[in-house]
Amino acid sequence: MSDDDSRVDLPTVYFFPERPVSDDEIRRMLLSELPGERAEVISHLLRYADWDDIWRYVSEEEVREAFPALDLPASLRQAWARILKIEPVLS
Repeated sequence: MSDDDSRVDLPTVYFFPERPVSDDEIRRMLLSELPGERAEVISHLLRYADWDDIWRYVSEEEVREAFPALDLPASLRQAWARILKIEPVLS
């Protein structure tokens, strides 16, 4: 059995609807030094996860730090900015 085969049996999280991702993978991605991986997970959490599940994985401060890099629709970005009390960047 290859490493890829063993991953298939791991339970996956519901907030990555486009591909199977395990809880262990989520936690690894959140610890990654690659900001894109962290932003991808946080974006999915804010888009698809239940309120309590979001905070099981990240803190408000972590979301604030990653916020500029998050892939969110404009309306959802505005809603989260209000929730997190993030001032809009004026250009």
